[in-house]
Amino acid sequence: MDLSAPQTKEYEFLDAGDDCRLERFGPHVFDRPSPVALWHRERPDAWEAAAGVYHRSSTGGGTWTFNRQLPAVWPIRWDDFVFHVKPTGFGHMGLFPEHACHWEWVRRQVRQGNGACRVLHLFAYTGAMTLLAAKAGAEVCHVDAVPDINDWARRNAEASGLASAPIRWITDDVTKFCAREGRRGRQYEGIVFDPPSYGKGPKGEKWIVEEHLMGLLDLLLPLMAREPRFVLFTCHTLGFSPALMSNLLVPWVERFGGRIEAGTMTLSNPLCKRVLPTGFYARWCRE
Repeated sequence: MDLSAPQTKEYEFLDAGDDCRLERFGPHVFDRPSPVALWHRERPDAWEAAAGVYHRSSTGGGTWTFNRQLPAVWPIRWDDFVFHVKPTGFGHMGLFPEHACHWEWVRRQVRQGNGACRVLHLFAYTGAMTLLAAKAGAEVCHVDAVPDINDWARRNAEASGLASAPIRWITDDVTKFCAREGRRGRQYEGIVFDPPSYGKGPKGEKWIVEEHLMGLLDLLLPLMAREPRFVLFTCHTLGFSPALMSNLLVPWVERFGGRIEAGTMTLSNPLCKRVLPTGFYARWCRE
């Protein structure tokens, strides 16, 4: 099942094509690479409004070209939350809009059932799903390996009125942290994770998704509570697919029952005939 993220007043997907995507974050429009956008652009005039263009380097990373002076950072409001966004050196903006297609589903999973809902959010980045789960009533453990990113997530929590929410902010290598949580006997009703293709932990630990993902999944299954509610697994790695990701969550069905949904996350605009695939997801729940 493919899912498309909603548009908001302060975020808008505008167009895609010729290996790029065009989006508005608040008042500013950005042109960024998107290797899957192989078709031609449908709204060529819209691209002239881009305040920044990200140029990917063949050796990794890239650089921005700005057509006018921009603030160092600015807030956008989405739903009940405030997120600080800015152009980063990796071409990201500090928010993955495509993940918003899961927000209502996660809210529903957190709120159903009796007792506390403890959620483990791994590779948590700037914390959009952390804030969503906390606002829905969950106790959240937010884990990311980069201190500056966790500081960014904390600022988003403060701006969203969630500074005192029950969130544990953890800066650590995800695999090492999950192994320790298992030894401590900690358990969670929900797990959310969005593993990158490549990454590094705070002490230089390497993460390569094809090499390390299965080891992480083996650590996650024992972290589930006796009556778990959900797992949300998203990924943007080329070569992954809904079928592959669904297969990786089969152990949850074998142990707890329930069902798996999987599909493609997309961005769309009513003025465009095509949608932009932005990654894949698989999600398990007991309902």
